[in-house]
Parts: sequence; C-alpha cells; structure tokens
Amino acid sequence: MIVPMKKVLIFALAEERDAALEALRDLGVMQITLSERLSEDSRRLAEHVESLGRTIAAFDRLSAGGADEPEAGGSGKKSETEISGLLEKRAALLAESETIGARLKNLAVWGDFDRKLLDKLAASGVRVIPCLGTREEFAAACEMENIHCELLRAEGRTRLFAAIATGPVDESRLPVFKLTAADDPRALRKRDDELRRKLEQIDAELVRRRPELAALRRRHAELAAGLEFCRVRDTVDDHGQIDTLAGFVPEPELDALRARAKREGWGLCIDDPAPEDNVPVLIRHGNFYTRIIQPLFDFLGIVPGYREIDVSGGVLFFFTIFYAIIVGDAGYGALFLVLTVLLGWKFRRDKSKRPLVALLAVLSVATIVWGALSGIWFGVQRGGIKALTDPAVKDANVQLFCFVLAVAQLTLGHTWRAIRERSWRAVGGNLGWAMIIWGNFFLALKIIVRPGAFPVYMYYLYGIGLALVVLCSVRWRDPAAIFQFPFDVIGSFTDVLSYIRLFAVGMAGASIALNFNSMAVDIAKVSPYCIVLGVIVVVLGHGLNLALCVMSVLVHAIRLNTLEFSNHSGLTWSGTAFKPFRKPNNTEDK
Repeated sequence: MIVPMKKVLIFALAEERDAALEALRDLGVMQITLSERLSEDSRRLAEHVESLGRTIAAFDRLSAGGADEPEAGGSGKKSETEISGLLEKRAALLAESETIGARLKNLAVWGDFDRKLLDKLAASGVRVIPCLGTREEFAAACEMENIHCELLRAEGRTRLFAAIATGPVDESRLPVFKLTAADDPRALRKRDDELRRKLEQIDAELVRRRPELAALRRRHAELAAGLEFCRVRDTVDDHGQIDTLAGFVPEPELDALRARAKREGWGLCIDDPAPEDNVPVLIRHGNFYTRIIQPLFDFLGIVPGYREIDVSGGVLFFFTIFYAIIVGDAGYGALFLVLTVLLGWKFRRDKSKRPLVALLAVLSVATIVWGALSGIWFGVQRGGIKALTDPAVKDANVQLFCFVLAVAQLTLGHTWRAIRERSWRAVGGNLGWAMIIWGNFFLALKIIVRPGAFPVYMYYLYGIGLALVVLCSVRWRDPAAIFQFPFDVIGSFTDVLSYIRLFAVGMAGASIALNFNSMAVDIAKVSPYCIVLGVIVVVLGHGLNLALCVMSVLVHAIRLNTLEFSNHSGLTWSGTAFKPFRKPNNTEDK
C-alpha cells in the first residue's frame, strides 16, 4: 500500500534552529524538500564525502582477499588518513611506473645500450648519435664528414642507425632520435623494479588492513549524515526571528510529529499535497508475501508514482510464473534452491536480506514445480504430466498458457486502473480495453495455437470494446490522440502476442541443455578416456545455459511487468522513494 502523505510546514525560533533540526532528525518522520543553495560548509563536506567514497571503493577492490572481520574499535578518521595516504602513494608510484614503461617501449628499438658508456665516449670526443630516418637520410649521413654510420636495423624505407662523430658535426642535417638525460634503459628498468616492489608492499599492506573497511564505511555514513544535516540547515528559510522548513510526512506519523512539535514549541501547517508537488512514495507492505518483491524493485530502481497503485502482489505473482517458464528446468530450480539455502545461512542474522532470500526461494520452488510438470531435469526428460510432455500437444498447451497469462495480467492492469481513476469514463474505457484484449486473446489462439474459424463472440468483444473505448477513452478534442487510436488498438494485440516470448525462451533453454547433453554423450562414447571431457562439456554447457536463463529473466520477465503490464495499468514508475531526515542508525519500517 502506498502510504498517504501530508505536506508540512514547520515554524521554529531562529535562535533554536540547530536544536530544532536535531529534534526533527531524532524523530525521523519527515522528508525535507531540499533547496539548491549550498553553504561553504556543505560544499566542503560534500567533497569530503565524495572523496571518502572513492577511497572506500578503491580500498575494497584492492584489499579483496583479506579478512573481512572488522577490528574492535578503531578510529575511522585515522584509518581514512592512513588508507588515503597509501592509495595516493600507490597512485603516484603506478603513474611513474607507467611513464617508465612507455619510455622503455620507445627505447626498445635501440636494444639494451649502456648510457654511461655513451656519455663516457662523448666526454672523450667520440659522440654516438642515435638516428631514425629514411633510406635517403641514411645515405646522406654516410656522406657527411667526421661521421661513420653504423646501420642497426632496416624496415622498409626506415633506417635505424648510429652516427659516430669524431669531429664537429652539424646535427641539424641528421634525423636525430633525441635522448633525454633520464633515457638510460638499465637505470629505468632498475627504477621500475623498485617501483613494482613498493607497489607489492602497498598492496600487501592494503590486504592486511582489510578489517578497517568497516570503520571507513561507518565514518562515511557519519559524514553523509552530517552532510544531510548541513543541506537541511541550508534549506531553512529565514524570516527574522522565525525559521520555516517544508517537507512531507506520512499520515500515520502525524501524531508523533504533533506531539514532538508541542514539546519543542514548533508551529505546524499541515495540508494535502498539490497536484504539481513531487510527493515521495512510501510503500508499506501488509504482509511478508508482498514485501519479498521489493528487492526486485530496488534492483531495478523503480518506484510507482505517488498517485499510482502499489502492484507488488500482482508483479510477484506473475513474475514468479514468468521466471519458472523461462528457466523451465527442475534441476536448475533445485540448484538455485540449494544456493538460496546457503545464502540464507550466510545472512541468517541480517534481517534486511530476508526478503531477498525469500524471493529467491519462491522463484526456485516455482521453477522446480514447472520443471517437474514439464518433466525436464538438467535437460533430461523424466516424468511430467501429459499436457506438458506429449510432443503432439505440449507446445500448443504452453502457448495457450502464455496467452492466458497475458489476458489475465493485462485485464488486471485495466481493472486496477479503473479503480484508481474512479470515474464512469475510466470504468467504461478500461472495460472496453479489457474486452479488446480478450478479443485479441481469441484471435491469437486461432492464429497461432489452434488454427480455425474465428468464434462469433470474438466479434462481439471487439465491437462492444471498441464502442466503449471510442465513447469513454478517446480524447476527441486532441487530434494526436485520434490519430494514435488505431495504433493503440494494434498495439494491444502485439502486447498479447508479446507473452509468447515466454514459450520461445523456455523452449530455447531446454533445447540448449538437451544439445549439450547429447554432445557430452557422443564425446564419452568415443573412448573411456573421453568421459572426463564429456563431463566438462556438460558442466560448461549447463553453466552457460544458466547464465542465459538469468539474462532472459532480466530481459523478458521484467519487460512484461514494466512495459506491457505497466502501460495497460497506467503505471509510469515515476515516483521517488521516501527518505526521511533521520539518524543513520534509525531503520525504516517497510
């Protein structure tokens, strides 16, 4: 359920600004409508929070493999200073190493030369000038006085040579390869080895200090909370002796806010949100069943609009079925269930992970049930019911079931939309669209599943449905809406057809598993020594198929809920989650 919100304006004495903000943060029931203005303190703190976030990300990546047990106590500030110093030193050493590597690559064409010997020869009057030029430039250099040219390498028209000068020479006539004072391959390699040793020491130190990651994260959370406090303080409007602060509060929390306001001496102005207000959305699930779909919404980063409907229960029901059909293998479902149990054991003390574990368990069990009914266990046909295993009818039955899911979900979407909009036009228009969808359902059955004559009632569904939509749903004063109407009708048919993707993707996954099994058996039959190779093919093949199944779920099962279903139910997913001004250790009741 989407919790109703109230728009609240708080009045407090200006001299008690910080105390009032602390009390409001301690209460933790109001989301503040932040302004764009930033004080210098907020700007500096924001830069600090961002910098520490980068430090934590780099430290987490570079210290992977170290012990994760947090240190008892420990100063996050001290850890930040020391870890940041190590990372900065590492970055400087790495940059120097990359510079040296690039220079050594440029010098590689000359091989391993002794720079000290070249300098010693130059001091004695014999200069060795490295040159890189064309064939003609090499020939011209050979004709110059006081120069002996030694060809080192020839590639096409390019000549790499050393010009040995025993007297005065006009170097501007030579294609000189400039060497700086630091271009000593041996010294550069020695320095590079030294840098690599230092980098290895720093990396080892970062791994050793992995337990300090928890302290860094705590400090980041504290700084982020401090930044939020500063942002809220910047948002306060100053009216002389009175300050005001605006935001949104869930209706069930108003009594707590009134009691705190009475104790602190605040004034309150409470009103309904205006249509143009960007109202945050707080979803409170009535039971654990609807709560377990929340991890999927969090993963996708989607929230229904404040004036839309909470579709958690419907999405969970249909997404579970879509998932089971797409994966479609009871063996895969059993494997996922084992992994889910292990994940649940790992996070047994973390209550925030329980909805995720429950969601994975529901999806795994549903996959086992569908796979068992279809008789598919790791690509092997065993058991199952006749309706889903008989080659003569199984494809048609699965296609029929996909279209049943389509008409059920899309009809549910229009029903919810009519209930939400609450007008006779909305009821008539959505009833008309639902009848068109049912007409599309019978049309799809007769075209794809069981070809034959179209039933008479299909025409009645289309006729009455189109009449209701024309009367109640089409905006006749909008030429664009009139032009779009025929395409909407066609689109409703393609939306129903879109659900056939469940059958196609599920069948593709089963075929891939079957083919890998057959390939492994054929390999094993060649020789007893090939059995191991056959096992490897099976393991790799099913691993690839599992990955493809997960990708298919992300593409197809989610699409059907967030596109086709959302379009028909009027969902835009344009909401923003409710984030009250509160201390970091407060927990939000979902």
